[in-house]
Amino acid sequence: MDFNIVKIGGFIVLILVYLVVRKFFKNVADLTENIGESADNEDELKRLNTKIAVLEQQINNKS
Repeated sequence: MDFNIVKIGGFIVLILVYLVVRKFFKNVADLTENIGESADNEDELKRLNTKIAVLEQQINNKS
């Protein structure tokens, strides 16, 4: 009888460990995704700022 309780307890512990590890790696993945997106946004902002500067120069040259 005790052996079955140990098996059931071990199984429950394994499920809990699995869920905790899964949640941890999900949080790590979300964090790295947010870091990557912010780097992409910075690059896009720089690119757009250079385009704005070029367009302003073109407008000034036409005037």
